[in-house]
Amino acid sequence: KCSPPVTPLIAAVNTTVTDTPGTDNTTTVTLTAPSAVNEGGQITYTATLSNKAGTDVTLKLDNGSSITIKAGETVGTVTVPAPTDDVFIDKSTQTVKITDASGGNFEKLEVAGNGATTTINDTIDKVDVVLTATTTVGEGGNIVYTASLVDKNGAAVTNITNPLTVTLDKWPDHHHRRKPD
Repeated sequence: KCSPPVTPLIAAVNTTVTDTPGTDNTTTVTLTAPSAVNEGGQITYTATLSNKAGTDVTLKLDNGSSITIKAGETVGTVTVPAPTDDVFIDKSTQTVKITDASGGNFEKLEVAGNGATTTINDTIDKVDVVLTATTTVGEGGNIVYTASLVDKNGAAVTNITNPLTVTLDKWPDHHHRRKPD
């Protein structure tokens, strides 16, 4: 014998979700970078969320860059050039901070830490001083010496940001007298 057909019961169900006051639902974002890079290299900044983003998260950095962390992910990066070589500046540091964080559909999003600090290593560049002088001078005239800076390839170094002083000591008389032919 067959049973009678079964008719499913369909009914609406209402569910209420409440957020317990005092429960910390904070998501943090942390910015990191390599501890050191060479002058003229690149710095990759990495932003990491403690929870997956519900929507894209946009982070603005104080160096003018921005990082986007895509929905469903926890990490985003941006790569920027490190400061270029400056023959007058030794090793330095650069700290970059997150200035604004938006998106993600988080209950609360906080920036953790004090930014990311990278040491910019000084790369040693050979710079030579080339002295030239006027080729002929009349008796009692003045010789004009010109000091120029050139790099390892002989190209002029022109990005001098600090004053440069070249001092030529007075030579004993016999060093600059020419013997008769």
